[in-house]
Amino acid sequence: MKILTISTVKDVFCTLPVSEQQKIMKTAVKNILEVKRKLGDRVQFYGEVGWGRTVSIGEHTSVEEYIQCIQGDPSRASCWNMETYLLSEPDVSALQAYVDSP
Repeated sequence: MKILTISTVKDVFCTLPVSEQQKIMKTAVKNILEVKRKLGDRVQFYGEVGWGRTVSIGEHTSVEEYIQCIQGDPSRASCWNMETYLLSEPDVSALQAYVDSP
């Protein structure tokens, strides 16, 4: 199953001392590297320039695998907002049949 995740930093993050922000960001980057090491080409991470968002698209074998990946970073609950969407790939032949139907 393909899962799209959009992560943004919560406002509370900006109220923390810079040293604490750096610790949290280093933990987040370590988690990204660990997930990338574990899943390889099955997951891609992107930074949305200027918006402070991270976007990932991953091919996961199960919801449990996905949850294990996002639980690797304990700061996610306190410092990150996350939106998660299941993605589906369209059946092109079914779409073509629909377009061709009267």
